[in-house]
Amino acid sequence: MKHIETTLADILTQLAIGQVKVGYEYKRNRMKQIQKSEEFYYGRKIKVPTGRFGVPLPTMSGFVDTLMSKIDDPPNIKFGYTDLADLKLSTKITSAISKDSSSTIGRWGMKDRWQKKLACFSGRGITKYYAESDPKYKSNWDVVDHEDFICEPGGGGYLENHMFLGQDNIFRTETKLKENAEAGIYDKTQVAELIANASSSDHKKNDNLWQQKNERLKKMGLNVDDNTYVGQQMYRLVEWGMEYEGKRYYLLFDYLTGVWVRAHELKEVFESNLWPWESWATHEDPFIFWSKAPCDDVLPIADAIDVLFNQALDNRNKKNMGQRAYDSEMFPDPSELEWRPNGLVRVERKEGQSIAAGVYEFKTEDIQGTIEMVGFMDNYLGRKTGITPETEGVADRDQKVGIYFGSLQQVADRLGLYNKSYNQFWEELGLRYAWGAKEHLTEDELMGMIGEDAIGWDKEKEKAPNLSLTVTGSSAELEANESLSAKRADALMMIGKDPELIQIANPWWRLQEILKHGSYEDDQIKIAMSRDEIGNIELLSEASQAIQDIIKGERVKLNRSANTSYMQTILDYATDHDELTEEKYLELTNFAYAHSEIVAENAKRKSMFMNAGANQQKAEAPISQQGQGIPGQPGGGNPIPGTPGGTQGRSLDNSNALQGATAPIV
Repeated sequence: MKHIETTLADILTQLAIGQVKVGYEYKRNRMKQIQKSEEFYYGRKIKVPTGRFGVPLPTMSGFVDTLMSKIDDPPNIKFGYTDLADLKLSTKITSAISKDSSSTIGRWGMKDRWQKKLACFSGRGITKYYAESDPKYKSNWDVVDHEDFICEPGGGGYLENHMFLGQDNIFRTETKLKENAEAGIYDKTQVAELIANASSSDHKKNDNLWQQKNERLKKMGLNVDDNTYVGQQMYRLVEWGMEYEGKRYYLLFDYLTGVWVRAHELKEVFESNLWPWESWATHEDPFIFWSKAPCDDVLPIADAIDVLFNQALDNRNKKNMGQRAYDSEMFPDPSELEWRPNGLVRVERKEGQSIAAGVYEFKTEDIQGTIEMVGFMDNYLGRKTGITPETEGVADRDQKVGIYFGSLQQVADRLGLYNKSYNQFWEELGLRYAWGAKEHLTEDELMGMIGEDAIGWDKEKEKAPNLSLTVTGSSAELEANESLSAKRADALMMIGKDPELIQIANPWWRLQEILKHGSYEDDQIKIAMSRDEIGNIELLSEASQAIQDIIKGERVKLNRSANTSYMQTILDYATDHDELTEEKYLELTNFAYAHSEIVAENAKRKSMFMNAGANQQKAEAPISQQGQGIPGQPGGGNPIPGTPGGTQGRSLDNSNALQGATAPIV
């Protein structure tokens, strides 16, 4: 990857250092507000005089955790098409992003929860997406801490409009710096200069910007000194994007020394020329990036509830252990007035004087309405934020279904105010994913992800970033739609009970809808609705693997368990994929035909087993005379596309199908 000229890189780095300072100063006060909300969430320490109560209540944590429980499912990205010719391409890229975002590979669900948690406090979910292909393709979606992110003060709510932006606290070991320099990713001369100029172990922690983040860690009760130890020399870098004289640039530099290690035009790193950072706002503002957060509304109420609660505790404490006055002549030793088991108190009482007159207790009146006031504020907060007892899971569930679904819909609508920006963010993420796949994903790697449907990716992927995008899902919306699902189930039941409607309705449609309501997967529904002989899932999986191996040019053994469904799967694939070369088409079809005798023998064996099980005494006749023929065989039933008697697929002389076969069969 080509670096820009050293002189220009030096100029840009100095400009970037100034931009970092401006960006940090601009957000400094906002970060302090955010830290206060985080302090309330993690359980702040309330400083009070000795003898007073300073108990923090979990008002903030209850709000955040309940809110998170309603928005903890990530949406799904589906690529669509406007031109029917892009149907297969949209299917490929949708399958790819589904695989890359899964819980075992990209873990997008976990990262989505993380960025939502940060957004509750900061009002901003910030992430970074990039793909790579060295040594192999990898999709990367990282969560960015709001403390680490810097952007143009006047850039507004949409990051693509910002003239500069970036991420601080990018740490690299000395070993990693040298490895990337050898690989040509970093500039060798610049890396050597950075290592020579950087200080020792204090390099990671001797800067005000780094200390600003540490203040937050300290308030959470973490030891920031231990956080700086990793066992080897570390370099703290800034990853930066900036516009300069009409072009976008990408930099990676050390803020303290001003030494850069990477300097490219942005399009050299990201072909799309889009910033790799994406963000969404809980409360959108067109002119302010660091807009308000959900916790900003809760903070004053949480503070007030703490004050009221602790005042009530202080009041009770004063009532139970209040102050008293005593007559020193009547009670010469006041220490004896302290309570003790079986205690005796010496009294010097004058004649006619009551002992009660020797002690006076100062009365403390009850504070009235504390519970009511706290309850009012809690209910008010719930009405304004959508976090009510019903959504927290403590309401009476023994209520009518319509009422329950109605409350869920209200939560979905309330959180939908946040999701408008959130959905836009996911569209931005999907666009960057498509660009990353276009730049780095090969057909063989895609085949390893989604199977044989990857064929043709190389010549189609140029259009991937131009596909339309649909973002669907969120737990609250899905739960709200349960009412619609229940209504559809009732409609199906009504059709089944009406003898006239049952004659009109399409039975295949009814079967499909019933299976959907039974939570069957699409492949299981497809098998259930097939009229042809079907094999088990394992056998169909083996057919899929055989297709992939043949496409890759590997040698494939005949499958001794093959049935008509196994053959049909391979032939359907060959005839349905016009992007296959003629050579691969012939290899697949010849491989399928090579199983004809195996299929016939397996069908015969199955028929004999069924006859024996039914205690049939009649000797079994040849298969071709039983009317149970193998598709594509003499006397068979439904012909296989592309075989003698078939009508589908490419033209192929099957008079001697196996003669001159090119399939690598062993």
